[in-house]
Amino acid sequence: MRFTITITSFLSFAGLISAWPLTKRQSTVTQVYKFTGSPLKAEGIAVRSNGQILVSFFDKGEAWLIDLPTKKATKVATFTDTSCSAAIAEVSPDVFAVVAGKYSNSNTPGSWGVWKVDFSAGGATPTTTLVKKVPESGMWNGLSAFNNDTVLVGDASKGAVFKVNVNTGEYSIAIQDSTMAPKSGMPMGIDGIRYANGNIYYTNIFANQFYKMPVDAEGKKTGAATQIWGNQMADDMYVSPDGVAYVAASSGIQKVTADGKVSTVASIKSGTAVTISADKSTLFVAGSDGAISSFKVPA
Repeated sequence: MRFTITITSFLSFAGLISAWPLTKRQSTVTQVYKFTGSPLKAEGIAVRSNGQILVSFFDKGEAWLIDLPTKKATKVATFTDTSCSAAIAEVSPDVFAVVAGKYSNSNTPGSWGVWKVDFSAGGATPTTTLVKKVPESGMWNGLSAFNNDTVLVGDASKGAVFKVNVNTGEYSIAIQDSTMAPKSGMPMGIDGIRYANGNIYYTNIFANQFYKMPVDAEGKKTGAATQIWGNQMADDMYVSPDGVAYVAASSGIQKVTADGKVSTVASIKSGTAVTISADKSTLFVAGSDGAISSFKVPA
């Protein structure tokens, strides 16, 4: 998510924040598509097995599909009674979960839920269904696949992680932790979240912090959070199965190795979310300025 005092872009003013030093060598970045007009503020991103890119938007309750060979984008899903869509995660082959709710200058608590965008039947148009709107939701944003039928959702205003069954709609709060809570009077804490190899990785956006926390098979924490950094604003991320994270941060895309070493690998400073191609060779980045960018996975 990208945020200013008027809620337009989280990182548009991030140059004022001290950033992690740049590495000497960075990947070459290619802009693969640029959204203009409305929707604009790309917020979530995922890649289908056929190479098409699914994008959600902080300024619209919609999802669009980008076809790279033709450089065309098409609206494929509308999330009814919402004005904002956020993180995306693939929950089964060609089936994606998307967070959506009402946000326009201010948040509407209780408006947030999880939707399913299902391409598995084939064809150009997916089936879009509401899994569950949750009246206890504060402000949902980050989302990660957890197992075959469950996603984890970050609640930025409550500083909590909800667990939602994408088949039944059953939900509960799995974790509530001080490291996820809003800081310094700002309205949002936990933002991006990803599960990998027994841990959740998450950012606390206005605290300028990035953490990992061990969890069990039920999504409950089994130990304290480990802070990886505490000096730069960051949003959503991709995390590999072996725990290497690529995080959209104020100083660019940050690579975090499994042992916690941090380096800047791509100079994309409007990034909101990161995902990887089906062949694991290319990273794609959504941008609050409408740019969809790519770069090769660094060695």
